[in-house]
Amino acid sequence: METYAITLYLQQQRSHAIDEFDEALRYRELRFQLRHLLQAGFSPTSNISEALQKAMEVCRLAGINPREHFRPLYVFDAVTGNLTLDWMMSKRGFTLLLMQLPATELTACWLWKLADV
Repeated sequence: METYAITLYLQQQRSHAIDEFDEALRYRELRFQLRHLLQAGFSPTSNISEALQKAMEVCRLAGINPREHFRPLYVFDAVTGNLTLDWMMSKRGFTLLLMQLPATELTACWLWKLADV
């Protein structure tokens, strides 16, 4: 008579170390910041925050968690005592942001550089 053994497969929880490693890999991809736009010649009044919100909405509509491509970064200036909000972005997030800005020669140059995927 042939017998069979029943094997139980339990769903195992991911370890805390694996989650931290995964988070570190995602964080590593966030190479761009809003200040890079200002340093590149974009004016602070060029609707950057509106473009940022639209880029995050594109992620949401595509079923992608915006946190994977956009993270807030709080910068404290010890001289003035001001706390300002900047954003860290992945290359895709940065490109989405640029795509939402009004079309100018500067925007076109940046999009051309970033289109090399």
